[in-house]
Amino acid sequence: MKLYENESYKRQNHTKVISCETAAGKNWIQLEDTIFFPEEGGQYADTGYLKAGEDMVRILDGQLKNGEIFYLTDRPLEAGCQVDCVLDWEMRFMRMQQHTGEHILTGVIHNHFGYNNVGFHLSDDSPVTLDLDGMLTPEQIAQMELLANEVVYANLPVTASYPSREELPEIDYRSKIEIDGQVRLITVGEETDPVDICACCAPHVARTGEVGLIKVISSQKYKGGIRLNILCGKRAFQYFQEQTDIVTRLARTFSTSMDKIYGCVEGQMKEISDLKYKVSEFAGKRLADQIAALPDAKHACLFVEEEISAVTAKNSFNDMAARFEGYVGLFMGNDESGYRFQAGSTSLDSRELMKEMKEKLDAKGGGSPQMVQGKTAAKKADIQKLFDDLA
Repeated sequence: MKLYENESYKRQNHTKVISCETAAGKNWIQLEDTIFFPEEGGQYADTGYLKAGEDMVRILDGQLKNGEIFYLTDRPLEAGCQVDCVLDWEMRFMRMQQHTGEHILTGVIHNHFGYNNVGFHLSDDSPVTLDLDGMLTPEQIAQMELLANEVVYANLPVTASYPSREELPEIDYRSKIEIDGQVRLITVGEETDPVDICACCAPHVARTGEVGLIKVISSQKYKGGIRLNILCGKRAFQYFQEQTDIVTRLARTFSTSMDKIYGCVEGQMKEISDLKYKVSEFAGKRLADQIAALPDAKHACLFVEEEISAVTAKNSFNDMAARFEGYVGLFMGNDESGYRFQAGSTSLDSRELMKEMKEKLDAKGGGSPQMVQGKTAAKKADIQKLFDDLA
């Protein structure tokens, strides 16, 4: 019997092991009655332990095979033995908070926009993912998040029911898949005015207030719709604790109050941007002087050890190409870390130079007849020699 379906708060029970099989070094048992939810419907399996006399056996996983539940244990148990089952309750309750919170948020979105939940995954170490078949703006997401939390504050009942085949067509409920056999419905709110009704196999909290909090962490476009990443209950509280700690430390760093941090960061970013522009200007002028100082020749290359911006690199390469009639190369880096390069010519096919660089410098990259770019781990002396030897 699946006790978790109607007794989601039951943490312990006494039952019998009805089978035990060992395959590929793994022990799989079946229980006559079980409080342990198996992996199903986007949610991981419960864990816990079994006590058989003086023996303690850990339940590590639970899987459905041909409609039967098999539990992975760290040791075998004899079929027929009596066991006391103890659930890892803290983990179970955390998952119940996430799952019921997902139903609430999906329900309010479905009610307002008609979107369907087409994918759901409850992870223990990353946000819950909720996939919808329609798009939402940031403002709409914030509105739905607020409405979902108002359902939490209302502390409405959450109930499970098992309608007959005759009753089912009369009920407006959500379901991601076609279900054979008995359908289990989870109703959020009063039956006469439900927030949501959804086919679901998992344990849920008894009232919405126990979800505590629903927070949308982030969102992204996904398969023509949107994926919402959410946290609920204790995990949402821990998330806010972490964010508050970060903001507090930033406030201390800037010697300001928390409400003024954004302005401080904005000011710092502007200062950094201005400094980068000045550095880029200085680097451009210095490179222009170095290009002017290069000896007259058909081909030339220039080495730059410090970091320069993409704009400065492009402008410097163009200056070199304008001065020399043959091939030119701008190599940025050093012998230890390798070089990024831009090379080419205004009159010769740069792809021919790339062939030489690939053969003699093991360069990686490509480009057009006017310019090629890429990387090489060759030494400075070898790069210089290649350009000196060009016809």
